[in-house]
Amino acid sequence: MERRLIRVACLYDMNACYAPTGVTRHALAQIERLAARQDVDLTLVSGKIARPEGREYWEALNGVPRRELSVPTRHLLRWWRLAPLPPMEWLSGPVDWIYCPAEFHVARRQARVAVTSHDVLQGFRFGSERLRKNMSEALRRADLVLSVSEFNTARLLEALPECAGRIAYVPNAADDLFFEPAPDIDRAGVRYDLGLPAGVPFLLSVANFQPRKNLARLIRAAATLPEVASGDLALVMLGSGVPEEERALRDEIARLGDWACVRLPGYRQGEALRAIYAESTALVFPSLCESFGIPVVEAMAQGVPIALADSTALPEIGGAAGWYFNPEDEESIASTLRNLLDHAEDRARLSTIGLQIASRYRWDAANERLVAALSKHF
Repeated sequence: MERRLIRVACLYDMNACYAPTGVTRHALAQIERLAARQDVDLTLVSGKIARPEGREYWEALNGVPRRELSVPTRHLLRWWRLAPLPPMEWLSGPVDWIYCPAEFHVARRQARVAVTSHDVLQGFRFGSERLRKNMSEALRRADLVLSVSEFNTARLLEALPECAGRIAYVPNAADDLFFEPAPDIDRAGVRYDLGLPAGVPFLLSVANFQPRKNLARLIRAAATLPEVASGDLALVMLGSGVPEEERALRDEIARLGDWACVRLPGYRQGEALRAIYAESTALVFPSLCESFGIPVVEAMAQGVPIALADSTALPEIGGAAGWYFNPEDEESIASTLRNLLDHAEDRARLSTIGLQIASRYRWDAANERLVAALSKHF
């Protein structure tokens, strides 16, 4: 049976295209696919775009009806917490659904609102009182909540049981390029790009520098491995943070001595990131609070072993491909890494399983789930 055409207004802040987080990558992947569908009439709305990365992405969507507002998105969201005007339909035109790829509370007239819930645990455990209040309001008022993992859904129902019956599972995914082999020419330049000695193997972290990512503990645990302490195995931490977060990690690195090789080269994206995964010995993801973990899927899609925290959503995403540790125990982290490094056959076997698991997390499939959820509740 052919689906009825659904009119969708998507609200997102294009300034988030700068150093995109998992939330932004989710948003852009869904926007691109909604724009290409024949059964969706999409209108894109963003606040004032100040970042060149956001402007570039906005202009690339030339064929998509879109409206850039005269005020930043954050100002509009703040205003909507105080007053119900202007309704979204005044900005986008008549629509059936207002789709927010993040936890936004929007004013509307008759359109239904679908909001993506990315990380309830982070918001309620690590977030400020204001963040908790704003997130709760957005999720309570939404007609449909799109949750990125079963773990996140369980936390959502614990925090806001009134959302029961209004939740659909729409997971994150890895971009299509991560499912293709990294070319040799890209892989050849990885160590130069990362500031590593030629030929040195390395463990990889891909995460921002927030304390919940648990990177200081990873540095200390990895440094107990003789190969890391001697500089024969490097630790590369792709990401960034506010100055005090980066300073805390650099202080940990400074305590390791002159031989240890730990690099903080900033973020990498796209083909450069794919090549780094392909050249790495393993991805290490010690997060204390994670409701999905896109780098886990990206690494698995490249056939890379994954060493993960045994808590929150990471066992759900990594499944039987993971090497698991207690993220609050440095000995457990170090022991798991030791086991991974010492057992090449097991690394190969679990990496094969990882390829199969990663194939479940494609953006095309996630977009099908999104549109099916909108259609079901239409």
